[in-house]
Amino acid sequence: MVRERGHIPKSEGVRGPCFAEIYSIVRRIPRGRVASYGDVAALCRSDVSPRVVGWALAVCPPDVPWHRVVNCEGRLTIGRRALWLQQLQRERLCAEGVAFLAEDRVALHEYRWRPRKRRFGGRRFAREDSR
Repeated sequence: MVRERGHIPKSEGVRGPCFAEIYSIVRRIPRGRVASYGDVAALCRSDVSPRVVGWALAVCPPDVPWHRVVNCEGRLTIGRRALWLQQLQRERLCAEGVAFLAEDRVALHEYRWRPRKRRFGGRRFAREDSR
């Protein structure tokens, strides 16, 4: 099989246990709530950065609600790749009842998902919580 640069065959879908864990956490975010890339990274058993969460979501399976993950300021950063993706993310969040402070910024203080238990126990939420 010939591979194009940057193309990931469907058969390779999940890139190992780290991505699978990220997908599992993102699937737990309820409708009408959002989490930051750092929040998701903090819930991972493996030591991953928020950037790795972004990489995982860039190639996630269709059943992963990627649109519920925003940056630490509540901004929709996916638009850096394609403006239509940012619009899609905004439409999906609005359909779930999430309010925006600006065109590309979610009211994170109001809609941030806080799981009752840290499923994997260890790490604290990312630094943006202390702001």
